[in-house]
Amino acid sequence: MAALLPFLQFMAQGWEEGAGRAEAQQHLRIAMEEVLHELLYACRVEVDAAGKNLTYYKKIAGEEKRYRLYTSGRQLLLRLPEGVSVPLAACVDSLSFAPAGRLAAGGVLTVALEVSEAGQKAVVRSAVRPRNLSAGGVP
Repeated sequence: MAALLPFLQFMAQGWEEGAGRAEAQQHLRIAMEEVLHELLYACRVEVDAAGKNLTYYKKIAGEEKRYRLYTSGRQLLLRLPEGVSVPLAACVDSLSFAPAGRLAAGGVLTVALEVSEAGQKAVVRSAVRPRNLSAGGVP
């Protein structure tokens, strides 16, 4: 029995690491899925010079509504047109967008996201081409 104890401790440690890795990947998947879905239908997208905050607009019932994606602490937040911020995902270490400035019609926005949980880190980079950007830009 004493010979099994180190083996069981090793297995428990491996299980904890695997659980932490799965948790980090799940936070990453949720965060990226939310960001890409939100941006897919934007009619205007603007990224600050640092590439950390993104403001986008959606047309709802013919009216443009302003939204903002940003991080605070380790949370990914979405600021709604009403001024309320709601959490989209947790365990976010960094979020960045490129290119900076206003995205042109047909342009592709790159999103880089890094999360960590229980000492396990996950990183992903993806791109989205918003469908509703106008050729002339929205004033």
